[in-house]
Formats: sequence, structure tokens, C-alpha cells
Amino acid sequence: MRIWPLFAVVVGTTSPHRVFAEHLEQKALSAEDVQATLKPVTVEIERCYMERTPDVRGAGRMELVLTVSRHGVLEHLDVKTPGLATKLAKDIDGCVRTTVATVAFPARKMFTTATVPYFFQRTAAPNSGPQLSCWDPKGCHNK
Repeated sequence: MRIWPLFAVVVGTTSPHRVFAEHLEQKALSAEDVQATLKPVTVEIERCYMERTPDVRGAGRMELVLTVSRHGVLEHLDVKTPGLATKLAKDIDGCVRTTVATVAFPARKMFTTATVPYFFQRTAAPNSGPQLSCWDPKGCHNK
């Protein structure tokens, strides 16, 4: 079975004006700041989802919506797991909260709201994943 997680961060501000928003983003956490801070616990966050969803086939998705104070304290965490049963979603939520509780973000001049999506793809296909190959204009010869 192959698991293909994808990790990306989207950081936003609440300003409707582009110039003002760009100015505020310089004072808030960047996507790189959020990603670097979560990197040490990313495997545990992924494990919270994967260990609790062994029967889910195909694609799975989880989003963490973080609100970080200007002091670097995680003030609010929303764990979104669309398509999962409520009980299972609560179990994943509790695991992720326990994991992320140990994280301290860098201090900035203003708060930051960041959405961190995780995408999972399970495959049970034999020989799935990267394959060794050969390219030669004269042809490949197997020994």
C-alpha cells in the first residue's frame, strides 16, 4: 500500500484591500514560518489521520485551520476532515490537538490565520509507485 501525503500552507489576512493586505502579511507569519514550525510534528499529524482511517480507500483530505496570536501562541485550531463519520472526525481532532499543543510559533507583530491542507492517496495496486526503466536509442537489453 502506498500513501502519498501532500503538505502545503495558505496564510491569509482579513484585509479586503490588496496593498494593505500585503503590508500586513509582512508582519504576520509567512507560509514558510508555519510550515517550518509544523515540520517536526507533521509525521504525527499524518499518523493521526492514517491510523484511524485504514478502511478509507482512494483520496482522503484533512485541513488544519490555525489562528496564531502575535505572541506565537496557537489560539484556535479547527481540524476539518470532510467525508468522515462524526465519531471518527472527533477522534482525529483529539489526536491532532494533542500533537499540535506542543508547537510554539515565532512571535510577529500581528495574528495569523493559516490553512494547512493534507491530502492522502491510498493505493493497493501491486507494483505501484516509481518504476526503474531504461532508455537507449539502440534499445534496452535485459541480462
